[in-house]
Amino acid sequence: MLKKSIILLLVFAMTVTTFLVGCGPKEPANVEEEPDISQEETSEDEEGTVYPGSERGNVLTVGGTSPEGIFNPLTYSTEYDWYIIELMFDPLIQVTPAGALTTDGSLTESYEVSEDGLTYTFNLREDVKWHDGTDFTAEDVVFTFNTIFSPDYKGRNYTAVLQRITGAQDVKEGNAETAEGVRALDNHIVEVTMTEAMASTLNELAITPIPKHYYDKATSEEMAKLDREPLGNGPFKLKNYEVEQYVELEANSEYWQGVPKLDGIIWKVIARQNELSEFEIGSVDAVNFENTIENYEVIEGYDHGELINNWNNGYTYAAFNFKNPIFQNKNVRQALTYGLNRSGFIKSFFGEVGGEVAHTPISPVSWAYPDNSELNQYEYDPEKANVLLDEAGWEMADDGYRYKDGEKLAFTWTTYNEAEWSTKITALAAENWKQIGVDCEIELMDFNSLGELISDAGNSDKWDMFNMAWSLTEDPDMYSIFSKTVFPPGNNRGFFSNDEMEELMLDGLYEFDQEKRKDIYQELAVKFNEELPYIFVYVRMNPWLVNKRVKNFNPTEFTYWSKGAHLIEIVE
Repeated sequence: MLKKSIILLLVFAMTVTTFLVGCGPKEPANVEEEPDISQEETSEDEEGTVYPGSERGNVLTVGGTSPEGIFNPLTYSTEYDWYIIELMFDPLIQVTPAGALTTDGSLTESYEVSEDGLTYTFNLREDVKWHDGTDFTAEDVVFTFNTIFSPDYKGRNYTAVLQRITGAQDVKEGNAETAEGVRALDNHIVEVTMTEAMASTLNELAITPIPKHYYDKATSEEMAKLDREPLGNGPFKLKNYEVEQYVELEANSEYWQGVPKLDGIIWKVIARQNELSEFEIGSVDAVNFENTIENYEVIEGYDHGELINNWNNGYTYAAFNFKNPIFQNKNVRQALTYGLNRSGFIKSFFGEVGGEVAHTPISPVSWAYPDNSELNQYEYDPEKANVLLDEAGWEMADDGYRYKDGEKLAFTWTTYNEAEWSTKITALAAENWKQIGVDCEIELMDFNSLGELISDAGNSDKWDMFNMAWSLTEDPDMYSIFSKTVFPPGNNRGFFSNDEMEELMLDGLYEFDQEKRKDIYQELAVKFNEELPYIFVYVRMNPWLVNKRVKNFNPTEFTYWSKGAHLIEIVE
């Protein structure tokens, strides 16, 4: 389900999703310093229209939040890192703009699945090379799978499907060095054998391989030293990386799909509040800006910008830490949801369009999304919240706060300061919840620090709530986010566990009939809506503002702008 969190991250990602604000970013090395330009000091296209940004030549500059600097497809956690990874690495199987799986543009030329759904054979392309000129082979794929299986692996890829590859658990438990279920039949054929057939197997097997000859290290810590010196096989290579300033990539002239149309790409770190002003003067070609009412009004004056505005296949959320006894009571979780004016926040933030209240961990763009009439809307209702807190045993005291067995109903919400929605929703929550006797303290940190905090199971006593966003794939699998098998460093950062829902999530993975799967996930949507491992905050439009001098920059509901980047071009 998850590509990257917005851990994200997004995450996500989910990235997600997701991951500073300070002094202005420096310009990349070997790139001309950008002058103070106006729209008159710009290039002219074939129709005579002038656009800013021509002084950068055939280089695309995208502005946004600082990546964490983990440029490894197996261990990244933020959406911003994934952009860079996707520019440098190609996956085993690709995803179409509509969310379907395809071998077009992937490292696999063709594949076969056995009738019992237990054996997958991938016929790899023979014309792919890593950036150092070494051939991409089946051994790289086998190595990548076994890296995910290794006992000290700290990423999020050890999903329910990968856990069911024959021999994977033996490697995870230290009883074998390699899994017998992943074999190189020759230099360009890989066979993967499963212990059980699952509907999402191909989706999860579509990993992004890394080169064995470069990443084969004794420990995960040794491999992590290469996070900022990645070796990929994609259309672009890492040229320079300055932390919290920029990532500079250059075209891979030996790319197997042909030389990219761009000479290079720069990811320029920009404070969220400065994205549109940087776009206005032409210092960046594209920004994924925050879709507030004010921002939509601002961009109406930008003649050189084209708006790409799809619904986002994801949602924002505030996660509860189930290690904290306060949140183990469902009445408390529901009371906090009733007690937070999400609809008022969304209307003031997005206006009449651009965002909606989220109710469950499936995006409304998904084929599995239920009718909203099946879901509790949790409309703002302080009286209902008070009743639930009374029932949970939290009694209002003379000081205006609730207590139970001498303990005050108090906790900390840890958030990040790069996004306006993040700081506003937490401030609103503290104000709303004070009215129902809840003392919520807000702790601010930068996005990457928050990601590190929640990714370590040893930090479970250092936070109570946090907020982020998930970017989802086309498949509605929830197991990879909410299963008790994916506690940190996996995606289940809040330690949610529910045996009945765990079983139902597995049913969804085992069911191959699409309509029956839909029924399962709609039932799960209702249960998540009731159990509330998160406060689901909003689903939104996903606006990209792109300079008209840029062509083939095509983010969709299911793919990022960085997919198919070798086709992006600048028309001078």
